[in-house]
Formats: sequence, structure tokens, C-alpha cells
Amino acid sequence: MKHVSGSNNTEPIARWLAEADQELEARWARLLAYLERLVGRTPTGIEQVLFLIGIQERGRGFEPGMSREQKQEVIMEGARHAFAAIGLYRRVANDPTAWEPAFSPWPELSRDDQEKLLRIAILEYFKPLLS
Repeated sequence: MKHVSGSNNTEPIARWLAEADQELEARWARLLAYLERLVGRTPTGIEQVLFLIGIQERGRGFEPGMSREQKQEVIMEGARHAFAAIGLYRRVANDPTAWEPAFSPWPELSRDDQEKLLRIAILEYFKPLLS
């Protein structure tokens, strides 16, 4: 997977989406099997996988009693880390808690392409553990 480095060019996104095929589904199935072994159950959707990434990156573990808003923030944290794995997001230099897109504007994507791009980013995030 080639990373985007501070470019305004959205071409890599189009290329990744065009290359995503049956291999993506096979890799996604392997990831879900890995996560099932790790946490004892299979995540039922992308949001659950992003939640696991967010929990991991926060470094505090799961906190029972989290509000819906807190859970949404954990999911967003997971998404930012996943997108950072393919170079689409980066931390703001002067604020270690802030993030920014690596380029803008982002291209308009269909819901299916948004999901596909998230899967690609998540798989890249987990690549060191699945290799």
C-alpha cells in the first residue's frame, strides 16, 4: 500500500478503490477471524472494529458505562488512526491530540466506496499483526 504524503492529489484514493476486489473480502475475513480470537467475538461491523482500534490507541482499555458520545469519539479516534495508516490523516504538529486530513478537499465518495476505503485503511492498520 502506497501512502499519501501531504499531497493535494486524491488519485491514490481512486487507485485504492479500483484495486479493491475479492482479495479485500478475503483479507477482511482473516481480520475478523483474528479479532474473534483476540477479543472472543467477531465484530459485526466496521464501527466495532474502529471502536477496538480507538480503545487500543487510547491506551486505557474499555471503560464500562461510556456514554454514546464517548463511544462515538472512540470510534472517530479509531478512524483517524486507520486513515493515518494509509497517510490520509495526520496529527497536528503543535497539538498531539488534534488531527487533520493529509489533503483537502477529499473526493466525493459513494457510501460503498467510503466503506471500502475504511476497510482498506483498517487492514493497513492491522497489517503488522496479520503478516
